Amino acid sequence: MTGPLETWPRVIGQQRVKRTLIGALRSARLPHAFLFYGPEGVGKDAMAFELARAIHCVQGGPDACGSCDPCTRISTMQHPDVQLITALPLGKGEEKGDPPLAKLSTEDLAAVREEHRRKAENPYARVSIPRANTIKINSIREVRRESSLTSFDGKKRVFIVSRADEMGEEASNALLKTLEEPSGDCMIVLTTSNRDALLPTIVSRCQQVRFDPLTEEEIQSAILGRTPTDPVHAALVARLANGSFSRALELLDSDIFEERAFVVDFIRNALSGNAARIMADIDTITSWKDRDRVTKFLLFVLLWFRDALVISRGGKVINLDQQDDLQRFVARNPDTDLLRALRVTERAISLVGRNAYIKLVLLYLVTTLHGLMPASR
Repeated sequence: MTGPLETWPRVIGQQRVKRTLIGALRSARLPHAFLFYGPEGVGKDAMAFELARAIHCVQGGPDACGSCDPCTRISTMQHPDVQLITALPLGKGEEKGDPPLAKLSTEDLAAVREEHRRKAENPYARVSIPRANTIKINSIREVRRESSLTSFDGKKRVFIVSRADEMGEEASNALLKTLEEPSGDCMIVLTTSNRDALLPTIVSRCQQVRFDPLTEEEIQSAILGRTPTDPVHAALVARLANGSFSRALELLDSDIFEERAFVVDFIRNALSGNAARIMADIDTITSWKDRDRVTKFLLFVLLWFRDALVISRGGKVINLDQQDDLQRFVARNPDTDLLRALRVTERAISLVGRNAYIKLVLLYLVTTLHGLMPASR
């Protein structure tokens, strides 16, 4: 019998969660609904897919073989009894009761298929479809309709609602009705990094499973095992990923050394109050026209201030290769309100995520930071 580490090897770490789910499978006590919650990028969707494979694998038991027809079809997201529900764009002329993909343009359909292909290839990939900001009520209505149907292979139909907090009020209420009248052949798995955004009545009708941030060692090992990466680079990315493998993959696809150097310049310019340099920095960032990239940049700013606070209190930094710069920064600004700087940066990240005008967010950030720094007054 294999242990949790050997079971579901596509899922990084999360041994406690694996033991919980394996126990439920072995006792045949799977609930009609799970809520997987925890930080972004730690394996909630990946675990949901592996649970579905274990349910449908022809050999039975918790150890999916990975090679039978059901396992293969689930791994490529082509199994009729396992469906991924995500935010989608609204189709032109879409009406109540339309299938969620029916009125999408050819361009939108191509984007959906490409993002689902990426998700099948890498369950840690974040689905990002243009103009897809919410999980549509028609998607949830389709779940409700299909949840009452008999499965194709006589096992459970599994619906994975990824980033369930992106449901609007109507979609949430429609899902609640499904959870209140569960079908024996259906299991719904909700995943979210913002449990508090879900209706309390939805949360109460699910078996909740908490996911933890991944350790640096787990992330580094996964990077080296899944990508052709230098061990030193992998170690740095693992530190910067802050417990998220999805973030680690994004960092691998960028020049993190150059980007973090720009972060330091940005902070220095904000402190100095040099208007010309600040506006040049803001123009550079807004020229990216990519909210995810702006968010990543602000996360680096957040990590810088976090490390400065840690150094001021004698802790271990994440930006280990920038420790000298951090120590000089703390020495020169001993009275800086770093906790407030962290909160202001977190606020800026939240505003970008809510589609606020990026240039105004950055102006708010640099103005507020400049006012917090005694050395800049």
